Amino acid sequence: MPKWTLTLPPGLEPVALRELEGLGVRAKSTPGALLFEAELAAGALLARSLRTANRLSCEVLSGRARSLEELAAVVREADWRPFLRLRDEVELSTHTARSRLSRKDMVEKKVLNAIHDQLRGGGVRALPASRPHRQQRLQIHLEDDQLRISIDAGGERLGVRGWRQAQGKAPLRENLAASLLLLAGWDGDEALLDPFCGSGTIPIEAALLAAGRPPGTGRPYAYEAWPVLQGGAAPRPIPARRSVPAAPIVGSDRHGPALADAHQNAERAGVSIQLVQADVSEPPVPASAGLVLTNPPYGMRLGNQVAGVYRALGRALQGPLSGWRAMFICPDAELARLVSPRVFPITSFSNGGTRVTAWALDD
Repeated sequence: MPKWTLTLPPGLEPVALRELEGLGVRAKSTPGALLFEAELAAGALLARSLRTANRLSCEVLSGRARSLEELAAVVREADWRPFLRLRDEVELSTHTARSRLSRKDMVEKKVLNAIHDQLRGGGVRALPASRPHRQQRLQIHLEDDQLRISIDAGGERLGVRGWRQAQGKAPLRENLAASLLLLAGWDGDEALLDPFCGSGTIPIEAALLAAGRPPGTGRPYAYEAWPVLQGGAAPRPIPARRSVPAAPIVGSDRHGPALADAHQNAERAGVSIQLVQADVSEPPVPASAGLVLTNPPYGMRLGNQVAGVYRALGRALQGPLSGWRAMFICPDAELARLVSPRVFPITSFSNGGTRVTAWALDD
């Protein structure tokens, strides 16, 4: 049975584990990754269906490599034909630690040459730029002289959905937005408001989740070119559960250009959400109760204005949005408690290189 690795920001493993279990897969959790076994076609379907993952890769080989010759022998023994054709472009990502083979350039050259040998003739060479779906990404992991090589089922990061071509200055990655929705237990039956929606990532991900649509519909995946999945063997995407959300999904922002970006992104994603230009001090109130989920500004560029932003969010939750529960991310406990002294931390993870905490406030 093929071995798979799902990678994600450390701190969000329980969310991804619940998502996998909901898809019928049992996995083992390690820091920043989930490990499981699945047939190739089933694993490929997960690449299209997962909302929380950064990457999903399938192990092609493992073995000991204490020299370049031993490395080449292990690579040649593996069967690359299910995954690669001779003309496929190969991108390598290499990690080495405590290994006799520490030169990444030499390791990568030897791996490519050995793959060439195993495929018997021809070369693994670049394709025209018009064929990006044929690019394949190999992950070489060499630690304590133990070699493991995996192939990425997505190619591009799974968090890149394809619809977000317009984004603001501090965008939240799509898979992080989806992770927060799942962390909050939101499934589309409850109104949602993001009062700092920016380019619309959270409400758009919410609309996709509510509709039961695969998050990356329309984008290419590397597994689609694996020879083993050609001829009808490739999995089919899961159909949408519903086309219209059961409850309002609203994004608001004080900046008009950000909302223009959000409109364009929502149109590309094929979802219908409400977008309103409004300050957090006077937020739209689409229902008597629901979930406020947001990524407030916390960058240094706002200077002293940051504290006022969090106080304003707190006043909104005590005033027009009273009765709503809330979750937001913030890197600083003092800032978070300006919203309310009753906020409590859920988990921490990295967002754009900044360590942040997801804070919650019950209604």
